[in-house]
Amino acid sequence: MATKIVSLSMREQIYDALRDLILKNTYRPNSVLQIDRLAEEFGVSATPVREALVRLEADGLVNLIPNKGAMVTDIKEEDIRNTWEMRQLLEPYAAGRSATLIPGSEILELEEKILSLRDEPFDNERYVECDARLHEILFIHLANTALVDMIQRVHQRSIRIRYFPEGSGALHERTVHEVIQEHLAILAAIRTRDAARISELVLEHLKNGEKRAMAALTGKG
Repeated sequence: MATKIVSLSMREQIYDALRDLILKNTYRPNSVLQIDRLAEEFGVSATPVREALVRLEADGLVNLIPNKGAMVTDIKEEDIRNTWEMRQLLEPYAAGRSATLIPGSEILELEEKILSLRDEPFDNERYVECDARLHEILFIHLANTALVDMIQRVHQRSIRIRYFPEGSGALHERTVHEVIQEHLAILAAIRTRDAARISELVLEHLKNGEKRAMAALTGKG
């Protein structure tokens, strides 16, 4: 029984690690993940790596290659359009409803972190953390748990696409600068508690995000 628990824990760790690397685009679309190489990197046998890849295929993040490993699934225009359609329907409404619910302390704390991103050497981990936190405070305080759950599900499915432009060398610097300015504008609107303005800025930010994702996909940024 003890051996089984340890084995399960290892599978979970490898799955979580690979999933995180794919979602953050460390492993880019169409990258080939070789079982033997991954097993060597993780210091395990091929079995838990293979099992992790099977789970990732079920998540739609990889396509298995018989006897070799897997390929990270591509990002298509349809994926971007479908994801941002859902976000544009849900998030501006939720943000407007959250206008009076977000504590001032959360606004100040996040604003300071985003300003440090702008003024200090770029840190991708902090960038992702700030982006995720900003979008979280725009819905997390709502009493409507069904709406909160739906937005969280869309966010979970959209992580890899959301940070795809930042992984493009040609778009990286411009994208980061634009996103930071848009985030600061949203936070400034939240300070005023103007629900209509907050919704407007969030919608504009999401539309820009869709354009940036499309530009990264097509190489036209």
